[in-house]
Amino acid sequence: MNAPPDAIQFDRARTAAMGRRQIRRAWLCLISAFLAFLVICGGLGGAGYWYRGHATEKRTVRVELVQGDRAFVRPAFQRNWSAIPASSATGGVPLELHEGDALQTKNGTQVLLTFWDNSTVQVFENTELRMAELRSTRYISQASTVTMAQSRGLSRVALAPGDYRRARFQVVAGDTTILMREGDGGAGGVFVVQVTANDTTSDDPPVTVRASVRRGVGAVRVANYPDELRLAANEQTTIPPGQPAGTPTEARRDFVANSQFGPIGAGGCDLREQFTPWVAKCVPGQIDGGFGRLTTVQEKLDGRELPALEISRNLSSTDPANTGVRQNLDVGVADEPSLSLTADIKVLEQNLPGGGQLGSEFPLIVRINYYDTFNGYNTRIWGFYIAPSGNGAIPVNPSLVEARAVQVGEWEPLRFDLRGLVPQPVRLESIEVYASGQGYRARITNVAIIGVEKPTTIGGSPSGGAQITLFPIVVARHDRLNAHPDEVDD
Repeated sequence: MNAPPDAIQFDRARTAAMGRRQIRRAWLCLISAFLAFLVICGGLGGAGYWYRGHATEKRTVRVELVQGDRAFVRPAFQRNWSAIPASSATGGVPLELHEGDALQTKNGTQVLLTFWDNSTVQVFENTELRMAELRSTRYISQASTVTMAQSRGLSRVALAPGDYRRARFQVVAGDTTILMREGDGGAGGVFVVQVTANDTTSDDPPVTVRASVRRGVGAVRVANYPDELRLAANEQTTIPPGQPAGTPTEARRDFVANSQFGPIGAGGCDLREQFTPWVAKCVPGQIDGGFGRLTTVQEKLDGRELPALEISRNLSSTDPANTGVRQNLDVGVADEPSLSLTADIKVLEQNLPGGGQLGSEFPLIVRINYYDTFNGYNTRIWGFYIAPSGNGAIPVNPSLVEARAVQVGEWEPLRFDLRGLVPQPVRLESIEVYASGQGYRARITNVAIIGVEKPTTIGGSPSGGAQITLFPIVVARHDRLNAHPDEVDD
């Protein structure tokens, strides 16, 4: 029985529609597969590009002895320290630090670290640090990261301008992180980190950190404190243990404490009292004079009242005696471009003319004791007197002793650029203020040794005195080395 014509036409139309649907499904599958192929290719290409731009590799740091020979390295995951060979400073095979390696320097030793982008870190004496992270991108110069963990001492970081889009160089000390991004400093930057342990008996003591920026813009972050402190050029901050970063101040350091010898009325030598942290250092006469006397008195200088130290001994004394105070400093100053000694002095009485028969007996003496780049011990003395020299001896070597005649009872400024000393100081051992001779009376106040991290003009007081302009210096490298120590510990 034949089907009706309408049914046949309907069946043909349905068959044609199904064919068209199958064709659409086939094209849809083809297009979907092609799009998936493009996505996969794009993903693979993007992943390859990302990997090319972000894949990192561990880098190394070249180590060079600049001064001394007491520098030691400890490879990662090891316990023993090994001395850096002298060949690293004399053109031999250079030593390299890897990620995780540690470095320490002892007295009189400085090390220069040179990174793959020509950035440098000058590691000063009595410093210990570890290379926590040394990474850069593997295939293109896009990112660089350096993290140093510094546990004590002083280091200066100089960032070289480079082609990295992202560059981070940071020093971690305790809970504090000091960092500088290349973009912040324009053509690189320079910053200084000083770490001082508050407890030398502990293996992991709390530390006080001083961060100073010389060029560029730095950032200081402290754990558990959300705010980031920004430091501009020639600014510094101090971070005590467990506290936030302090307000930025001018990048300078005053190495002498209690510069005005307080409190008023303190006296000593024969009483053996101290003007903390000054310590009385007196040698009595052996015949009739006995001890001299140290007393803090109220004075007036440039219209303002202030304490001053008076050093005196009876003018009737006929035997020599030294009367004075000493303050131990023990601070490295090789990183201070400007270093100045300042004080205000007044000489009232003196019974020996000039510098006495020995050329060292002045009614007021300021003495600096320091170590030079070869760890040699040096002394520089400034002597002041009011009585004409007559038959008294005056030192003939002004590079060691500077003798200066002053007006009786008038304040006179002492202003001296310590960077003019030969040889130059790299570590200050102590400062002494004293009188030497038979009978004398003199006063001194405002004793300071100031390190400033930019050129500074020091003006004399209104009572007179020349101005001294202090300029940055470059610490020269020396090839002279001493014998290696047999062990690490001092």
